[in-house]
Formats: sequence, C-alpha cells, structure tokens
Amino acid sequence: MKSSYSSSELARLLQVNESTVKRWADAGELSCAKTRGGHRRFSVATVMDFIQRKGLPVALSPAAPLATEDIRAHVLAGNIHRLAPALRREMLAGSVQGIVGILRTAFVAKPHLLDVFSTLVFPPLVDIGEEWHRNTLSIHEEHIASNALREALAQFHAEIPRKDSNGLRALCVCPEGEWHDITIRCTAYFLESMGWAVLFMGQSSPIHSIVRAIGQYRPDLIAVSAVAPRHERALVNAINGDLYPAARHVRARLALGGPAISARWKDTVRADHLCDSISDCEALADPGMYRGRRHGGRGQ
Repeated sequence: MKSSYSSSELARLLQVNESTVKRWADAGELSCAKTRGGHRRFSVATVMDFIQRKGLPVALSPAAPLATEDIRAHVLAGNIHRLAPALRREMLAGSVQGIVGILRTAFVAKPHLLDVFSTLVFPPLVDIGEEWHRNTLSIHEEHIASNALREALAQFHAEIPRKDSNGLRALCVCPEGEWHDITIRCTAYFLESMGWAVLFMGQSSPIHSIVRAIGQYRPDLIAVSAVAPRHERALVNAINGDLYPAARHVRARLALGGPAISARWKDTVRADHLCDSISDCEALADPGMYRGRRHGGRGQ
C-alpha cells in the first residue's frame, strides 16, 4: 500500500509541473522527507491535508477504480457514491488494498470524512448484510467482506489528517449483544480526525464494564452503537438504569446511534442525543457543546 508520493507522482496527481511541487516543498507549504539519495517523499496524510487546504483539483490515477469516463467525471465532481459498486466488489474479494485505494480516491475527490462513510462505505455494507439475511450470500462471504473493510478502514484512518487536540475525550463502544462495530469505528475515526482523544472498547462490551470505564476515564462524550442489539428491551433498561446515571455522574453527554433510533427509542430511553445517521456526528464533535461541562439531557 502506497504510504508516500515522489515529486513526479505528486505532480501527476495534482496536474502541475514537478518544479511546482518542488517549489511548494522549498517554500514550506508542503512538508516532505528526503531519502538518502536526496529525493523528496510526500506522505499520503500530508498530501491529503495539502489538497484540502488549497482546494486543488486532482487527477485520479488510471489505476483507480474508475471503469468509465462517466464514473471518472462523477468522482472528480465529488459524486463519490459512484464508487460504491467497486467498493462492494473489493469487499467481497477480501481485498484490503483495493478497498484502501477506493477510500483514498473518494477522500481526495471529496475530502469530507462523514460523506465518505455515509455515501460510500455504508450502502454496500448494508447491502451485503441484507443479502446474507436473504441467504443470497454465505456467512463466510459476509465475514470476509466485513473484516476486509475493518482492516482497510484502519489503514485509511492512519492517513487521515487530524486537527490539533481539542482536549476532549470520547468513549466509543458497542454494548453487550451488539456485534456490528463498523459504524462505531467510523464514529471514532471521525472524532479523532476532529482532535478528540478516543477510547474504543469494541464489540459486545458488558454494561458493567462500560460503567467502570466511564468512572475511570471520565469522558466528555459516550458514543454507544445500537445498530442491531440482540435484546433491545434489555439494552434500553440498562441504558436508563446504568449508563445514563453513570454519564450524569461524570457530567458526560450520552449519544446513542442506530438506524431510525430516534423513532424507535425517543419515548423510552434516557440519552442526550439519538443519532439516526453517522452524519449526526458533525454536531457531536463540536467542542462548543462541551464548554462548561454539560448539564441537562433527555430524560431529566
């Protein structure tokens, strides 16, 4: 997997002369490392950040997953959902590098992380899950696709530019019986890109362990995924009786996320935020929401 660009590769990507790339580097606008032979190397994260700051057009590589000029034009215009069929193919093939290439292409074309997740990553993920439920995909195919996506997202996350620390901490977790962790992983990756420190507990964490973690780490935000909980009523009771009081005790905000969760739980659960879509994380990440250490919340 590519981790850096040479001056000539970057010039082709950005549709400029190689001398322009070198001038940017010499002026300190574009940081680079030099090999023992004196050749410049530009990290993917540096390039992504530079493209975003400058608003530069990008010449997508011929190796990128753009089967036709029509798709290429759409992607260059920011219509990254057109890459979803290619992402699905790479997921089912278990190709981590192929998935990373598509994610990188999408982010360079439209450098908004939540859009990459909501319009590109989640639709094929949902489709594959539904096909498994209909028995048109086998369990091993679904597992290979999901695990390849997890690994690719982790690699892609390492390349994403991050804002300076905002001094805030989030605890991201799937409660006991919830095994669908990709959405909460994406939530964690987005928060980190926005300058948050993130503690990630992963799949099916017992409620008592989450409560202990809240008391020990005293996060500003507790993000809980409820995509497809095994025992929904029991989870609501545990949130109301254990998680929400624990959050109040440390004056943290409690956010619950899952499909149509506001319609499902709005009259039954105690929480500060009910997030139907990962796009709702935009508001959750705003440091201004946490000034003065939160008070109030749903259910009080």
